[in-house]
Amino acid sequence: MIPEHVMRELRYIEVYTAKRIRNLRVGAYTSPLRGAGFDFDEHQLYRQGDDVRRIDWNVTARMNAPYVRHTHAERELNVMIAIDVSRSMDLGTAHDSKKEVMTFITGSLLFSALSDQINTGFLAFADRVIASSPPRRTRAAAWMTLEQCWSAVPGRGGTRLLPAIRHLVKTLKRMSVVFIVSDFITDEDLFGSDELRMLAARHDVIAVVPEDRGETTLPSGRGFLNVRDVESGRQVAVGLSARTRRQYADEVKRRREDLARAFYRVPMDHVFVPTDQSPVEPVLELFARRVTR
Repeated sequence: MIPEHVMRELRYIEVYTAKRIRNLRVGAYTSPLRGAGFDFDEHQLYRQGDDVRRIDWNVTARMNAPYVRHTHAERELNVMIAIDVSRSMDLGTAHDSKKEVMTFITGSLLFSALSDQINTGFLAFADRVIASSPPRRTRAAAWMTLEQCWSAVPGRGGTRLLPAIRHLVKTLKRMSVVFIVSDFITDEDLFGSDELRMLAARHDVIAVVPEDRGETTLPSGRGFLNVRDVESGRQVAVGLSARTRRQYADEVKRRREDLARAFYRVPMDHVFVPTDQSPVEPVLELFARRVTR
């Protein structure tokens, strides 16, 4: 059952998101994918195999060569939210844990899609797919998704995204906007997999990455800090010093940049969401950037 303090925040997000995102809804930005639609993308010279029905005869007459008119895919798409519920999401050194932030992000996506009359489904995963539901479009379904998201119990394994990616590739028959809410901390070769590239080729995939301050900075002071991996149980002692903090900050920065480059290579959009700040605003800013492209 969702705790009362989380419920209060979700009720606020339901009202705030509906107002704030009115002009930046999930269905209001242009999909980067090409497909059947009305929004013009570009003209290209006709190539063998192109659909002759897409030939723009006005441009063809002016250029004295056959040109094909490409459009963006329809914007009124289904939304699928894939939620990481592994044990690493229980980490929380700020005001909210990553699990709470993940729930708030999921709520903002659900309520914004609901206000735009978009069907939204969800999938919860850890080391395997734990629960899933097909896209629906009711307020009751949105709150049921949040309850399932909060109560999902992970297994004893670590975080594995590939089973969830394979599930989405197999089950999503209609072009969809797919949000993957995860810290992307995994031992898998995720970005070298054909499955992720296939998902991104068929759908509009967006990564939402919660970041806890405890993962990005070491505390001040001297002495030793005992750190335990919540998934593997492995413990290490970290010596605190200015040099160690500098090395740790450099490693965190490198990992973040590597992750961003990996997202671009797929390609898929992404946004980082600090747990000590508003979890809704970074998502809304992502929508705003996509509107203005």
